Amino acid sequence: MRILVAGYSSSGKSTFSKKLASHYQIDVLHIDSIYFGANWSTRDKNIVKKEIYEFMKKDQWIIDGQYRKLALERYDMCDQLFLFDFNRFKCLYGAIVRRIKYHKKNRDSIAKGCVERLNFSFIWWILFSGRKKDSKALMKLYKEKYKDKVIVFKNRKQVRNYLKSIGFKGSYKYE
Repeated sequence: MRILVAGYSSSGKSTFSKKLASHYQIDVLHIDSIYFGANWSTRDKNIVKKEIYEFMKKDQWIIDGQYRKLALERYDMCDQLFLFDFNRFKCLYGAIVRRIKYHKKNRDSIAKGCVERLNFSFIWWILFSGRKKDSKALMKLYKEKYKDKVIVFKNRKQVRNYLKSIGFKGSYKYE
């Protein structure tokens, strides 16, 4: 089983990926954890891409993250694609909740040394920069190109319902 979880920033992809990893007992790669270095520095994209490809050599995997210019083959290789197509305000709400929960802490789905933050540039990304026409067109393309293996979530209730449908035994609370 190879699962890809993609979508808009702060929509809940990492939490969902962790729940799937726990349920199916499959390793998960959070691309954020290799894309960033300490203090939110960005790592060399070729090194990150190589690490994604190495992870994809496994028989089973879950990859969490959009990063549309890195290792696009993961879309073709996955057996199941989950797209988090939440509206921008739900994503902003998710970022605010996450910022409060992880105040002065490092999440396990991000690189070590990246203390949780919510600054103006990230808010702008969530609301505007990450939702330009090309991003929306890409989301539409994924829905059409991979229609036989894609499940699109528009809200957290749909995510919870899906988890219930597969018999997930953990908490349905979103982090």
